[in-house]
Order: sequence, then C-alpha cells, then structure tokens
Amino acid sequence: MAVNVTPGLEIPEPSDYSSCEDDDDDAVTYFTDLHQPDKNRPEPARMIDKLLNNLLDSAWEVISEQEKINKDAQAARQIPVLNATKEMKLPARTNCIVCSEDGLYLFLGHAHGLSVISSSTLTCVTTWKNERVELTSISCASLGNLTHLLCTVDDMGIARLFVHHTENISLIKIINETEDINQRNICAKFEMSIRGDFGAAVMMSSGSVWLDVYRFPRDVWLKELEAKQATQSSLATEAKWSPIVLLMKIKPPEIPAGTSLKSPSEVLQKTEKGTIIGSGQNHLISSHQWENQDAAFRKMFMKYLSSSSMRPPQQKAEGPSKCTCHFLLREGFYSTPGETKTARDIPIFMCLWWSGSHNLLQYLLKKEKDSEPRPDVLWPNSQEILCSAVSACTRFIVLGLDGQLVTIWDRRFGCPYANIVIPGDSPIFRMKLLLQSQLPVTQGPVLPTLQLVLTCRSGECYSMTASKGGDTCTGPLIERPADPSSSVSVAVPVPFLKCLV
Repeated sequence: MAVNVTPGLEIPEPSDYSSCEDDDDDAVTYFTDLHQPDKNRPEPARMIDKLLNNLLDSAWEVISEQEKINKDAQAARQIPVLNATKEMKLPARTNCIVCSEDGLYLFLGHAHGLSVISSSTLTCVTTWKNERVELTSISCASLGNLTHLLCTVDDMGIARLFVHHTENISLIKIINETEDINQRNICAKFEMSIRGDFGAAVMMSSGSVWLDVYRFPRDVWLKELEAKQATQSSLATEAKWSPIVLLMKIKPPEIPAGTSLKSPSEVLQKTEKGTIIGSGQNHLISSHQWENQDAAFRKMFMKYLSSSSMRPPQQKAEGPSKCTCHFLLREGFYSTPGETKTARDIPIFMCLWWSGSHNLLQYLLKKEKDSEPRPDVLWPNSQEILCSAVSACTRFIVLGLDGQLVTIWDRRFGCPYANIVIPGDSPIFRMKLLLQSQLPVTQGPVLPTLQLVLTCRSGECYSMTASKGGDTCTGPLIERPADPSSSVSVAVPVPFLKCLV
C-alpha cells in the first residue's frame, strides 16, 4: 500500500535512540508516541487503523452469521420429543393397536383377548376375553353409526371377525375354524377394505400358500345389529350373523413354462375371448428359448447380479411366498356418468404381489365358478417388489423395488407415472403416502404431486415428492444411525397434521 508522508513530520534517526542514556525511558517514550491520540496521529496511520477495524468487524459478522446458521441447522436436525399428557396401563403383552377412522376408539390386541379404549378418556369401554387367545394383529373398518368391523389374527394363526358398537363387542365368525386342529389352515395375514366390504386372508398349509378373498354382507350385518338393538338383546358371542361369501382362492402364479403351441392361431384359440391381458398363459416361447434367454441375461449382467439371485430357484426359495394386496376403487380407473358416490366407494378390483416376484397382478372382484381366477391386468417391473402403497383414490400404485428403485403406476393411463432412484445401498423396507390428493373424476390437465416417506432396512428415512414429467425431489429425513439398535422401526403420517410424521 502506498503511504503519503505528511510534510514536516520528523522521523528520528536510529542513532538518536542509540545515543540515549536510559534505554528503558526511551522505550517508554517510543511506545507512548505510537499510542498518541487519534487526532495527533498521521493520516496514513489513521486510515490503516480504520481499514483494519472495518476488516475485523466484517470478519466477526461473518463468523457470527455462520454460527447462527450452524445452530439453526443443528436444531432442525434434532427430533423434538413430545411429553405425554395422559397415561394408562396397557394389558399384559399388548401386541397390536389400531385407531378407528373417526378417532373415537382404540382397539388393543393382547394376551387373553381384545380391549376397546376410549381415546378421549383413555378408559376401557368393553373387552372380549379368552384365556387361550393372544392376538398378534388387528385391523379396523368403519361401518358407520359408531359401528366398527374388526379382523384379528392370534398367535396360533386363527383369524376372527368382530363387530363393535358403542359399548358392545361380538364375535361374528372364526374364518379358519375346523373340528380337527390338524386339518386347520394357518392364517398369516388378514386385512379388509376401507369400508369393510371385502376381506383377504393369506392362508398356509403343508408348505403351500394362497389368498382367500371374501365378500362381507356389511349392509345385512347393520340391519341385524339394528334388530338386536330394537329387541334390547345384547351382542352375545353366540349371536347368529349372516355368513360371509368366499369369492376366490388365488394361488401364486407359476413360472411360465415352454409351450407346445406351434402357431398364432392356436394361441388365439386359447385366449378365452381375449379377456386375459398380460397373464403370460398363452405364448409361443419354448423351453429351450427360456433357457437361452436366462443364460444370455446372466452372462451379460454377471457383475450386477447379487449372489442371492445367482443361486438356483430351488435354493433361493426358503419357504412359502408372502402376499400383499390392496383393494382398488372404481374411481381410480374409470367412472360411469351419474354413478353415486356410495357405488364408487366399493372396491371392484384388487391388486397383489407375491414376495420374490417382479409382477403386480390385478383381479376383478367377482365370484369365480369352478375355475381358477386369472389376473385381468399385469404390471411388469424391472426389479423384485419389496413393498407397496396405494393412494386414497387408488389411481396411483407405488412400488418399492430392489435396487433402491421406486415406481409409481398410473392406473388411469396404464403406464408409469414416475421412476425414482433412492440414494444409498440399503433396500426399501416400508413406504407411506403423506399427501393423497382426491382427484376429480374427469381427466384434467393438472396432475397431483405425490409425497411419500420411505424407510430403509438400515434405518434411513427419506421424503420423496414425485409429479408427472420427471419432477422429483428426494431428501433425507433421518440419516443412518451409528447404532443399529436405535434405527427407525415405524414411520407413519399423522392424518390431522399433514406435515407431521
């Protein structure tokens, strides 16, 4: 920096300091001159001092601002802890809990039966007790007028149906009840549609597995309930209820084998009026072609295939496949002009996938007569399906695939809505939809943005938004914990607070 020296300023020569008699006095005099008042200091020194002070002030402002940003970021990463406002003692070995759609009741499955808790007072309203029953899973559907339908599974694989109304609870039916316990099928999962019109139970027996789909006479049960109330009879366990109807029995699809068909005309004769789309039952691929295709695929993608997928099929399958199903409404696919809202709320389709499979199958909910049900739509995927979710309008089906891939299918147009790759190397374990837009019946130019929460097996949680046209955004909610025992086990949205998980 160039310095202009003020004319007339006397700068002592070095010899003047060396000629002084007392060095200490000279040192004091020298430093006193350097710290003279600002008005007596030369202009360059005052300018330099001002520049240094401004530089230090700017540096402290930057440091303070960065510290504030770091504190805000640290506070945002910290998960708030909510203190309980009320507390109640749960029954012994409470294994499952579900809240009714109206939010009035909590249903607890535990050892020795089922309990109904009032959510406002946290007091037990009624119970169904059985000393030999320990419930392990429970789901609820609202029948209206403070009436709820409950389906449960106990530790012995027995599925039961209950009806709850105000302060009464009654057992409707035991699904897999048999006189000979050795002949009884084991229920692994039992679920219902939202309004309780249909139910699906995954059954296992002697190493085989299948899905039983039931139609529940919910309207008839409501009338029978009103009749019991009119006669002032209690909902006893021995009360008779109208029976349920078994619609179909779905088995896991077999791997397509080589065909003996020789021409397309033979294929057309086997299509049964062309109502089966993409079921893979009718093709012209021989066994030799299947083997060549598999060998070429493995040779081309050898370094990308995992060790588990390289094992023979009989070694990879360690037990019966598990089935995950969703009930689909009519509104998600198409609608009829003048159709009432009640009719649109009744599911007419069901989609499902089996563990280890790449295909999502869709079935029409109707009773099959002496024939094995076949899927009317097949949704193929590039990777194995690990988890799934369906939007409230059931138009969108979200699939979590192997390889951190998420595919969203649009049922209205029959094509993928979006494909997103999740960062990291941990497989997707569970997914939940946060914002589920109720779409209009007519097709419009504006398509909704879907928001999901994904949970990985390593404990990582991601928030993902997807819209048509590839506009996607994925951000971490919770990073992978250092301690595996402190990882996230459940991540679900809060219905009345759409931004809270």
